[in-house]
Amino acid sequence: MLMKPAPNPLDALIAGLCGRVVDQPDWPAIIALANQTLLTPALFASLEQAGRIGDVPGDVRDYLQFIRDCNRERNVRLRLQLEEAVATLNAIGVAPVLLKGAVPLFLSQTVPDRITSDIDLAVAARDEPLAQACLEQLGYVGVPDGRGMARDRDVGVLELRAYRADGLGRPKLVQQGKLSVKIPPAQSRALHWIVHDLLKEGDYWRGRIDLRHMYDLAQLAESEPIDWATLRALLAGRSARNAVEMQLLTLHRFFGTSIPPGCGERLTIRFQHWRRVFASCHPILGAPLRLAGNLFWGARRFSRVHDLARRNPVHLARRITAVLLNKDLRSKI
Repeated sequence: MLMKPAPNPLDALIAGLCGRVVDQPDWPAIIALANQTLLTPALFASLEQAGRIGDVPGDVRDYLQFIRDCNRERNVRLRLQLEEAVATLNAIGVAPVLLKGAVPLFLSQTVPDRITSDIDLAVAARDEPLAQACLEQLGYVGVPDGRGMARDRDVGVLELRAYRADGLGRPKLVQQGKLSVKIPPAQSRALHWIVHDLLKEGDYWRGRIDLRHMYDLAQLAESEPIDWATLRALLAGRSARNAVEMQLLTLHRFFGTSIPPGCGERLTIRFQHWRRVFASCHPILGAPLRLAGNLFWGARRFSRVHDLARRNPVHLARRITAVLLNKDLRSKI
């Protein structure tokens, strides 16, 4: 009798995030991928909510719960850090716009299970210097790489930036207790994740997947209506619109997210989707696809005159090496 092959870790992890346990799961590989993609607490929470956590071996269940509990303790500290920053900005008449993981961290009635890397806030450009000065009075100092501010006692970096309107509606003013913040519409939050990953970091060309942000998008689309067609039409350029359509196709295939009729039917979109999923599931066989994508992305980035002008040769060589070898992969696959 032929044995049914065990599902690959990516499919098994996606099933777990949807509250299912696959047959013959390779738990060490699933946990390794969940750790890499920062989805270990979400995996435990999804299986627990679906009533399937009892189907997980005891040692695996204990590990998943331990990571979930540690992350909840961290998120409690992050929430206190966020509330302190918001209260300080409110005191000068500024209600900051919450971005990415700061939204569920602030709005959730319970401690969220999402691993949040840092706290992202935005204010009007005219308010940015004053807002930064207020945060510096709390003890925040710039981090060495220039991306945000931090304090030794905190568990996360705080990033403050100027808010840029995207044409998808104004942020909504939300008040909890004495704190006031602004929350962008669901379409704006979805657009931010897609543009950041697929275009700014080149995942569309490089064939990479930020599974945590994919899961964020799937949950966002489940909780709030998103007009994907309007979002796609808002972007200029064929590559940008193709990137949105590919992301929607992957969302539908992974998490069953509803997408517009006809979305993802074009051969180009289906190939791009297949390319990054194949390379993620088969690292060795997919190496040529990753290398080709990195070469294209590297040529696209470093052929620009301003990039060459502002980087010294040593830094440029290091950056090119990082791109070609996927050294900047971080939590992506």
